[in-house]
Amino acid sequence: MIFKIVSVATLVSLLVGGAASILAATFSVPVTARMSVFLAVTIVADASLLYGAFERRAFVFGRIFWKAPGNPRVLSVTFDDGPNEPHTSQILDILKSFDVKATFFVLGKNAEAFPDTLKRIIAEGHEIGNHTYDHEVLVLKSASQISDQIARTNGIIARIAGVRPRLFRSPHGWRNPWSNRVVMREHSVPVAWTLGVWDTDRPGAERIVERTLRGLKGGCVLLLHDGRGTERGADASQLVSALPRIITEARRAGYSFVRLSDMMEKAGTCFPQIPEGAGRGRE
Repeated sequence: MIFKIVSVATLVSLLVGGAASILAATFSVPVTARMSVFLAVTIVADASLLYGAFERRAFVFGRIFWKAPGNPRVLSVTFDDGPNEPHTSQILDILKSFDVKATFFVLGKNAEAFPDTLKRIIAEGHEIGNHTYDHEVLVLKSASQISDQIARTNGIIARIAGVRPRLFRSPHGWRNPWSNRVVMREHSVPVAWTLGVWDTDRPGAERIVERTLRGLKGGCVLLLHDGRGTERGADASQLVSALPRIITEARRAGYSFVRLSDMMEKAGTCFPQIPEGAGRGRE
């Protein structure tokens, strides 16, 4: 109900504000001080909502971790949209050969398709985060719909891998006014990223390497993809080709690699206590 009220109120304010502006301009209607204030408030409110929804680092709807403070020479490599075979396994092979630990934000639907890969991620010391069940955009979802996406995926991960994710990253980093609260209620912490290199556009392995190395900074959370939403057989071969050089060059530049939750704990992030038996969720 609250979701509908906010959505309708936002739409009405946009329509009214836009109509008032058009009328004033078209028919030379005098703009009163009260109308000016209303238009200004409407524009600011709508701009704030849009900024909070689509800017991944915005604190409009609550705090979100996207970078380690103080620019330490550490790097957290994260992968979204998996598991996706054969590329997730190829990425795991590379990480193992370089002794690098990473964080995988998995989709519940993909985890169901590749349960053995999910188990391998945990067995090799990596971390699993929740990325919703099917990559649905959350901006226009109600609190209960967001909760269903998180709880369903938590349940799948717990059943397959025996772990309960502590981190949640929304698809595209987009949120709404109640998403942070829902995430915390599901005993997780919302996270974003520092640097994305648009690897799903498949610009070529060299371009992926170039974008990554150019954008690296201390305390960076690097966003990469081992899949593309729920697309079966999504081609992540360019990222697979680029990853060894990214790791090599980052190490040469003095970076060490850490899992995202380890970076967050060192930065003082407090994780919600997970109740006994939580995480089986709704499957």
